[in-house]
Amino acid sequence: MNRLPASLHRLSVALVALTMIAVGGGAIAWRTDIDPVHEWIDRVDETAIERATEQAWWLWVLVAVAVVALGWGLLLISTNIAPRAVDDIELPDSDETGGLTIAPKLIASAVIAELEGNPLLHKVSATAIDDRARSIIRVVVTARPNRSYDEINAPVEAAVDSITTALGTSDVHVQAFVHFEK
Repeated sequence: MNRLPASLHRLSVALVALTMIAVGGGAIAWRTDIDPVHEWIDRVDETAIERATEQAWWLWVLVAVAVVALGWGLLLISTNIAPRAVDDIELPDSDETGGLTIAPKLIASAVIAELEGNPLLHKVSATAIDDRARSIIRVVVTARPNRSYDEINAPVEAAVDSITTALGTSDVHVQAFVHFEK
């Protein structure tokens, strides 16, 4: 998830959490007769809500709240299902005579093709993603439990070294994960 969607999600959670803390704390203070909260709640006009619902503007307030909640909810949902594709990157050897660009997903595909042929590895996946405004090529390999980490790490490390050499000083980062089956 990128920075803006992550910030929106954190803001939403913070608002809900602060509301729950305030309401819960107020309810506890009221039930335990702690002043001044107990006095404040006793001064609340219980008929105010009933009178408000009879007003003409009440329907428009409900419609506005529903529209804001629907819009906010759709925004949060859309940020979770939005593709996290990485744009093409310009390689460091580009200059005024010409630019060299490559799609990181092609590098990920090449890594899969290289590592799938290795009999030590059971499953291989590689993806190019945009994670919080950082372009990442994520390599995930799964091996059988009878293999050692050093055995598995050697081909994965070679693939990661190949990627970092090819990308040079570009802003694309490489992550490698090694999993063992149970």
